[in-house]
Amino acid sequence: MADLEQPTARLDRVESELAIRRLAHEYCHGADKQDIARWAGVWSEDAVWALGHGQDAVGLAAICDAVRGQWGAFRQMHHWTANLVVEIDGDSATGEADVDISVELADGVWVRGGATYRDRYVRRDGAWKIIRREPGSDFYYAPLPPSVGGDPLPPSVGPPPANADGD
Repeated sequence: MADLEQPTARLDRVESELAIRRLAHEYCHGADKQDIARWAGVWSEDAVWALGHGQDAVGLAAICDAVRGQWGAFRQMHHWTANLVVEIDGDSATGEADVDISVELADGVWVRGGATYRDRYVRRDGAWKIIRREPGSDFYYAPLPPSVGGDPLPPSVGPPPANADGD
């Protein structure tokens, strides 16, 4: 019987990690596409979203209200999550991922930021959800350089000439 349990446990671990990785992606898509159903789908009902600076959104309704507030402040958001490392322990798990984000402010200025997310996940009724997400470091923000003449790259960073011989 032990020989059959090992493959089952390994398959559960692989499926769990894939489901948790999908949460990280759905989080980004829900936020960036302002899709509240997609956004809400990654959180447990009793989740906590630590917004930083001592502010927490507690519970799914508060988490949805918090992201709606961000949608009101930013014309656009673009998240990229990478380097997700997951540790699974039965029906709970932890994860750490890096995130880069670009947002367009109401005045059209673009700002870029990043942080490391530290997450806790829970599996209930067979589905994995985020139960806590907090930045492991404060987000850093820096304005992006303005586009000049429709070309966002300065000449020194732009593509090389078509023919290096000058022809």
